[in-house]
Amino acid sequence: MGAVMTPDKSKSKARGLSRTFVWYSFGTACSVALTLGVLFAAQDNQLDTREILSAIGLNLIASVVFALMFVALANWVQERSVHDTIRDGFSELADRVAENMTTTHRLFVPLKKYEALNPGDTYGDEYNRDVTKDLEETDFFAFYGPSARYVAARLLAARHHPQQVRIAMIGPGNARAIRRRAYDRRSWAKPEGLSIDRIQEDLRNELIFNLVALFECRQICPIEILFNDDTAVYRYVMLDKAVYVSWYHSPHSAQMEMPESYRFGRESFVYSTFRMDLMRRFEISDDKVSFEASQDDRFLIDTLRRITGEQITEAELSRWRAEHLNDSESFSAYMGKLYANLNQKEA
Repeated sequence: MGAVMTPDKSKSKARGLSRTFVWYSFGTACSVALTLGVLFAAQDNQLDTREILSAIGLNLIASVVFALMFVALANWVQERSVHDTIRDGFSELADRVAENMTTTHRLFVPLKKYEALNPGDTYGDEYNRDVTKDLEETDFFAFYGPSARYVAARLLAARHHPQQVRIAMIGPGNARAIRRRAYDRRSWAKPEGLSIDRIQEDLRNELIFNLVALFECRQICPIEILFNDDTAVYRYVMLDKAVYVSWYHSPHSAQMEMPESYRFGRESFVYSTFRMDLMRRFEISDDKVSFEASQDDRFLIDTLRRITGEQITEAELSRWRAEHLNDSESFSAYMGKLYANLNQKEA
């Protein structure tokens, strides 16, 4: 197979051919002029020295005129060559700059931005539509944040189920982390007027019934849950294609339950860093639990007792299941409408 010539080599070859043409033209002109002069002079046998000198003088004058014409032509050709060289150089530089900008864009710039909002009739159509589309094609799902609210409802509503689910959240027994997140939630519209102790207790209860709801997802695949000291600065949802990062403390997220969010592709710096960090957290941490299909409510009760340090009854378990259904009812109905719209577009 023949070698493929790169654009740089092709341009360099063209410039070399231009210089060769200039010298070839000069040599050809000199050779033709000298040959014709000798031939014409040899035709006259009666020339004396003075006539020959006179003819040489005239020829020298003609040569000067020719040289001026040739120099003008050579300078024009050389100028064109220089312009071509400069143009090619700028073209190569522009290509490299564009390539570097494209690489930087893929690494650090989000592919999409989603505005912050308070949930009502919608939970962010564009955001949830994109997450849902990626969820339908993924084998890996991960959530990292203070509270895995709506995660179980999203997984149970999905038509395609991932093969690996990892959740990192605040544990119900982590009082300091819960209180810190409670102060963040105090600016929301719903808990307005409530004391910080009440908000803290509601959040702790939310964390517990989220765990109970995630236990119901164990039939999908094993659900791995890691309890960490999350600082509630950001959260993210990670799938095979992209990671959706939500920034709680952005200027536009103040007093909003659904913070401003960004979508980064799997080739980005953010995706690679977050995924490696998550995997290592699950690898080195002991404060975690895995829910599997073979487990029953007794395992869940024992797990909650260990995490909370309290005695848990089956009645409380039933109450938390009911609370989760009530808390996620609106979101589950919203997901139902979202899937119906997606089905109509696919049809």
